[in-house]
Amino acid sequence: MGMDHRQVVRVLAAARGVVGLTLLVAPGAVGRGWLGDVATDRRVRMALRGLGARDLALAAGTLQALDQGTSVRPWAAMSAVGDASDALGAVLAWPTLGTRRVLLTVLTAGPAAALGALAAPELD
Repeated sequence: MGMDHRQVVRVLAAARGVVGLTLLVAPGAVGRGWLGDVATDRRVRMALRGLGARDLALAAGTLQALDQGTSVRPWAAMSAVGDASDALGAVLAWPTLGTRRVLLTVLTAGPAAALGALAAPELD
């Protein structure tokens, strides 16, 4: 039995929406576990809210396309790019973030990027 690409993208979008909303509402609290104490800085919270808005917009666009039967491929592809950039950004920040935070990011964003990239070409 093959992978249901639409369902995979739906689950990824729902998770992305939750992450986006929590980053918008509580960037310092969520960001502290991800970035450390620097997340309490107002400038960092501002950037985290922007990241949250990105994730929320990608989630909403993806879910709307799935529900309305319009093309999901670009949404899945853009989401995969966002996830890949999160994973790469964490790796590049390894000396500052530390191994635990980098692994947490890579082990969540990496598979999401791979699943999204595999699903996107299979979607209309």
